[in-house]
Amino acid sequence: MLVCAAAALAASFPTQAQTPTKVDKVIVTASPFSDQDELQSVQPAVVVGKEALVKDRAASLGDTLSTQAGIQSSSFGPGASRPIIRGLDGPRVKTAENGVGTLDVGTISPDHAVSAEVLGARQIEILRGPATLLYGSGAIGGLVNVVTDRIPQAHSDGTRLLFDGRLSTAEHTRDIGGQLRTSAGPFAFTGEASDRRTDDYETAHGKLANSDTATKNASVGGSYILANGFIGVGVNRFESNYGIPSPDAARIDLSRNRVETLGEINNVLGLERVRFSATNNQYKHAEIESTGAIGTVFRNNASNARFDLQTTPMAGWRTVFGAEVERAEFSAIGAETIVPVTQTKSHALFAVTERKFGAGRLEIGGRFERVSHSPEAPVSLPDRSFSLANGSIGYQWQLDNISAISASYSHAERAPAIEELYSKGAHVATLTYDLGNAQLAKERSQNIDVAYKLQSHAWSVRASVFRNNVKNFIYGASVDENGDGVADHVNTAGEVVVNGELLKREFVNVNARFTGAELSLGYAPTQGFGFTAMSDTVRGVIVSESGSNLPRISPSRIGGKLTWRGGANNAWYTDVGATHVFEQDRVASFETSTPAYTRVDASIRYRMAFANNRSAELYILGRNLTNRDIRVHTSFLKDFAPMPGRSLFLGVTTTY
Repeated sequence: MLVCAAAALAASFPTQAQTPTKVDKVIVTASPFSDQDELQSVQPAVVVGKEALVKDRAASLGDTLSTQAGIQSSSFGPGASRPIIRGLDGPRVKTAENGVGTLDVGTISPDHAVSAEVLGARQIEILRGPATLLYGSGAIGGLVNVVTDRIPQAHSDGTRLLFDGRLSTAEHTRDIGGQLRTSAGPFAFTGEASDRRTDDYETAHGKLANSDTATKNASVGGSYILANGFIGVGVNRFESNYGIPSPDAARIDLSRNRVETLGEINNVLGLERVRFSATNNQYKHAEIESTGAIGTVFRNNASNARFDLQTTPMAGWRTVFGAEVERAEFSAIGAETIVPVTQTKSHALFAVTERKFGAGRLEIGGRFERVSHSPEAPVSLPDRSFSLANGSIGYQWQLDNISAISASYSHAERAPAIEELYSKGAHVATLTYDLGNAQLAKERSQNIDVAYKLQSHAWSVRASVFRNNVKNFIYGASVDENGDGVADHVNTAGEVVVNGELLKREFVNVNARFTGAELSLGYAPTQGFGFTAMSDTVRGVIVSESGSNLPRISPSRIGGKLTWRGGANNAWYTDVGATHVFEQDRVASFETSTPAYTRVDASIRYRMAFANNRSAELYILGRNLTNRDIRVHTSFLKDFAPMPGRSLFLGVTTTY
């Protein structure tokens, strides 16, 4: 229905269709082909640009992206919220920096942060459905790729300095960040640093204890710029210390050291492009109890190497093929050692090819992967290995140079994650007692996606419908062993007790189905009034249990915003909008419903332009202006941690 509505909407713009307008490309860097923008991509892809990131930026990646159609947040406090894509989260949504996984332990538990800093991002790319095929089984539900300039890919326009700072009321935010870019001869250099601090934030009912955050990020990188490409290296240090606003009042003290190389050479050895990367990631975090004692120390030492080659057209076909190797050693030592020390290895080969057919393009891809998990002695748990076969086919019919309809089908397989296989014990941060199942089968997903896209100089439309059937879907099911019709609550030893603090869960295989639709549209003229609107919905059910609901499925939403640009050189911009989140009453067994709410936001910005592309922009953002009590259904902490109340942000960004 959304696709038909979007097509009808597009038909109402005869001027745009009769007089095609050239559109500046925003390249999707995670696309298999290096010259594709959002409109050209056969697979579902959205790029969140720098301007939107300034307005929507939050302390976590999930909260930053939660205004995008089809994306919601796990909302596990401001320091640890992860993106949820089309109802899928955790080990099914891969987070990456410049196309390489963040290699942290964010998927193991919702209280673990994604170790990627949004403040220095050039853009964030969201790939869904078949578009994730090249990035492995950890991206079966989607890929979120944070694109940075840590490793420069071209010379800068002289020496450039970028600065960003902001303050806020409800969170008492103090953000500051800067980036320096320069060149010397054939070399290009980048350095960046940021520091973000927030206090316990104010909700509609008062201050939320243990919700403060402190994050530092610093990196340097350099590249040798060739006439036909670049070769570079970057080093990053990321630190975050944040509270978990739950009754247990735990904290996370996180650090990550990352060294990466990246290179791309075009028109070499008869190939259009050779691209390669290698990354080493040393991750550590300590879970600190409310007494100040260190309860458990998590580590993940991981490395990744990847290359792909893009061939010159042969009989009209363009092909990208490559290989990827990843290794990781995970450990959790301390009071909450519920997952054993485990080594994980994966090896993969992949290929994607495309060709023009008629008025459109056909794209076919495949990936073969081998994943193995090896828990270390003395734990008496079995090694598990999985062979994974993934494939996709998609066709995009180009209606004209500003609009297209695409359809794609994918078969994707995912190996169970180590926490799903081997967990056993109390996880206080999520208030659960988790039981893994070492005999779990791999997930097998069949996904169909149909989309309509339009992009002109002022109008944009994105609409899609999808269905995802997943055999052997893995989730943590609530347990009722004593048969009293109430989910078992246990103590830290796993014993059922009256008023037990922990919900007992066990990971099981079921057959599931996800069905949904997304729509986003906008009219953004160079001057005057415009608007944007979005809506999304997803339904997640357990087919093998007569259509019962899956837990923590994203509720339906609809929103709109009025915008205005004007003044000399369009120096002024303002907007006001509202998003209504519907009640989520399609709940799983032993799960409670979550009430609806409407959030009102606004912003005003003034841009001062100077000579030689130098500028400064002042802005005021207002979030949750009606001070609503917002409870997020996807969150384990919805009963303890509402979202921030009314908050005003004052900020400045400069380019010199």
